[in-house]
Amino acid sequence: MSNEIVGRDLEIGVSTEATRGIAESSVEKWLRNVSVSVLEKAEHKEDNSRRGVLEDMQGRRVVAKYIEGDIAGIAHVDAIGFLYASIYGKVTSELVSGSVYDHLFELKQDIEHQSLTIFAKDGDVQQLKFGGCVVSKLELTAAIDDFVRFNASIIGKNAVDDASVPTYDTEYDFIGRDISIKIASTEAGLSSATAIKAKDVTVSHDQGAVRDHVFGSYDPDNIYNAKQSIDGEFLLNFVDETYKDLFLGDDSKYMSITIEGEADLTGGKPTITYVFNNIQITDWTRDDGNTDELITQPIKFKAFYNETDGEASNLTLRNLKSSYSDVPSA
Repeated sequence: MSNEIVGRDLEIGVSTEATRGIAESSVEKWLRNVSVSVLEKAEHKEDNSRRGVLEDMQGRRVVAKYIEGDIAGIAHVDAIGFLYASIYGKVTSELVSGSVYDHLFELKQDIEHQSLTIFAKDGDVQQLKFGGCVVSKLELTAAIDDFVRFNASIIGKNAVDDASVPTYDTEYDFIGRDISIKIASTEAGLSSATAIKAKDVTVSHDQGAVRDHVFGSYDPDNIYNAKQSIDGEFLLNFVDETYKDLFLGDDSKYMSITIEGEADLTGGKPTITYVFNNIQITDWTRDDGNTDELITQPIKFKAFYNETDGEASNLTLRNLKSSYSDVPSA
C-alpha cells in the first residue's frame, strides 16, 4: 500500500487548553475543508570554529524548536470561535433561545490569551498534536462570489504523537449575500444605518505573538501576544466623496459587519457580528478603470482604541455551542 498522500488527506482539529502549554487529550472540533501547513520548525546554529582546513563549517546544532504555520478555509460559525478565543482572550456566553447561544468576544488586556491544542493528521504518514498554540494573525475575507473565508497564522510550543480519530458534525457557512456593513457616528446609530453597497471586505487581526525561549529547553517557555492591531479594507463603487473626505480629515466612525447565514437554528441564525468602536480611513483611492467598467474606490481602515468605550472592537458569534471551554470571561 502506498504511503503517498494528497491534500485532502490532511485533517486538522482544535481544542482550548485547560492548562497553558499542556496539550489536550481530545479534540473539541475537527475543522472542515481547510488547507493546513502547521509544522514542526527548528532553528540551527552552524559551527564555524577553525581547524586548519579550507572547509568553512564543521556542522550545525539545533538551538530552538517550535510550531508554526497557517490554517485556511471556509469560515464556519462554530469552529472559528476557537480562533477568536485566542485573538480576543475572553468570552461571555449566554442562551438566546432554544439551543442557540451568543458568545461575546472582547479583548483581554493581558499578554497571555487563550492557548489552543492543534491536532494534525497527515493521512497515514504522521499524526501529531501541537501544544501551547496561539493565533498570531487572523484574516477574515469575503467577496460577492465566494464563501466567507479565514486564514490563521499559528505559533506553538511543542509536538507529541496523537491517535485521535477525526469526526465531523454539522457546520454552518456564509456567502457574500449574508453580509451587511454599516457605518455611523455612534454605536446606537448602527442599527438604523443603511448598509453600504460593498463588493468585498477583509478584516485582519495581528496580535504580535512572541516566542519566549529560555535556558534548559529547545521549546519556547511561553508564547505571548504583544499587541492587538485590527486593519481592514472594503471596495465600493465611486458614487460620492464621503470616504475621500474621511481619509483627508480626522473624523472617526463606528462600524459593524454582520454576517448572518440562512440556516434556521430554531432560535436564531448562525451569525458573526463585528463592532468597531473607532475606525478611521487610512487609505483611499479611485480606480481608473476601463471605458466600459464601473469606477470603484478601494478603502482601507483601522480600528483604533475608543477611550470612552474602553475598547477598539468586539465580536459576537451566534451558534449552537453552549460555551468555549476554559476561555475566561474576564
